[in-house]
Parts: sequence; C-alpha cells; structure tokens
Amino acid sequence: MVHPGIDRAKPVPLYHQLKESLRERIEAGEWSPGSQIPTEKELAAEYGVSQITVRQALARLVTEGLVERCQGRGTFVSQPSLVQDILDLGGFSAGFASAGVGIETRLLGAGIVPASEGVAKHLKLNQGSPVIEVRRLRLTGNGVPISLQTSYMPSDLCRPVLERDLARESLFTLLTDVCGLELARAEEVLSAVAVDEYEAKILLVAPGSPAFLVRRTTFDKNGTPVEFVKSVLRGDRCKFTATLTPRANGRASGMRVETGMSASPAERGEQTIGIKTQVS
Repeated sequence: MVHPGIDRAKPVPLYHQLKESLRERIEAGEWSPGSQIPTEKELAAEYGVSQITVRQALARLVTEGLVERCQGRGTFVSQPSLVQDILDLGGFSAGFASAGVGIETRLLGAGIVPASEGVAKHLKLNQGSPVIEVRRLRLTGNGVPISLQTSYMPSDLCRPVLERDLARESLFTLLTDVCGLELARAEEVLSAVAVDEYEAKILLVAPGSPAFLVRRTTFDKNGTPVEFVKSVLRGDRCKFTATLTPRANGRASGMRVETGMSASPAERGEQTIGIKTQVS
C-alpha cells in the first residue's frame, strides 16, 4: 500500500514528496526535537519507496537543518530554529528575548575605523570618515553560534558605546539611553548567501553552507542614519517571519517586495530572496 504522502502520478520526484511528507510530520510534532525518527529501512517500507529515495530525502532535510544524522546512531529531529520577526525595530537579543529565547553575545572586536565606500554610503558619510565598528558573535543559550554581526556607527554620534560592555549590553539600548538618540525607523534587506571560509569558521559550519545576510540601516527621528549592521545568520538555525495587515487600498503595511538582484550585487554577488522591509 502506497503511503498517502506519495503520489506516483505526480510529476514531482519521489524524494521531494517524501521530504515534504516528513517535514509535515516533524512540524506537526509527531517526532519532538531530539527524538529519533524511523530508520531508512522502516521509512522505505512505510512509504513504498527505495532506501536510496529515503536517503535523498533525509539528506535534503539535513541540509535544511530540520534533522541531524549521527553516525552509527540514526537520524534525529533538530532543535527548532530561532524565529525573528523581520518587522521588529528592536534589537537582536530583545527580539528573541520576547519569545523566551536566551541569546549570548561574544565580543570579537570594537574600535574606530575609516568608513569603507559601502559603509559610508549607508551612513551618508564621506568615505574614510571615522566610524565605530563592533564585531560580535551571537550564540544560543547552549553555546551554538547563530549569527556573526558587524555594526557601524558614526563616531561623532555614538562614541560613548565604546566605553560600555558590548558583550552584555544591547547596542539598540545604548544608542537610545547612552547616546540619546531617538530611533524612528529602519530599512532592512534580507539576502540568501553561502558563507565563506572565515564566516564558516566562526559559525562552526562548512564553507558554502546556506545563510541569511541581513543588512539593516537604522535612522533617528531626523532621518539621520545612526547604525548600519551586517548580520550573517546560519540558514539551518534561523527563520524570519512577517505579519502583514492590509491597508484600505489593499496593500500590505510596512513591507515592500522586490525581486531580482540585491541593491549592491557586487558587494557579495548574492541574490535576494525577495523581501525588503521598511520599518516605521
């Protein structure tokens, strides 16, 4: 008997149908995070497909971060991905804290550097102007790296942050409470990328692993850009969500959808995944 998750009449590869069926069962909670799913042989018998097809489906679920394969032990459901609301103007840690997820921060470096051409463009400064650069690694509460963040701020507006504990204090909070800035809106671009060797080493993944590149520019109430941050997030550990509400004219509030190449393709050579948010 063929499993209802498999339709051989469909012009869709069997491994893909199997992958989607297993995904639905995992997301429905049939197997909880950390639990072992049936063996390749058992799944092949259940779905009426070959073990090669099962192996292909599981390999893709591993790539997507939904399951983990342990040599000699079997296949286990991964811990759930962290979910970030892309329409939230608040800081990185605060966004996860509101969902009850603890985030640790490791400071990799901080200081004043000359603005590159790209950073100067985002902050509306002259190239070479002094900017504060803060490099931080974000980790889950159990020490799994999830994001490599590099923030840039105008030195004349934000110098007091260098005197603070940047491994413990939120930059978002420091900009408002210490620097006295009133943050009003942010523009964010989300792209799909593959990590390079340096990013892979920091994030503990293989070079070329899928990731999200998030570029956010935050503005104060006068429209002055006060922070530009680039975040590389592990694709197997993070998800992004957006809640859309229709306006009277039928358009969604707060989001503009774009397709094609990102605003500055030469910078990384990646393609956007189709979402640009403008938070206000």
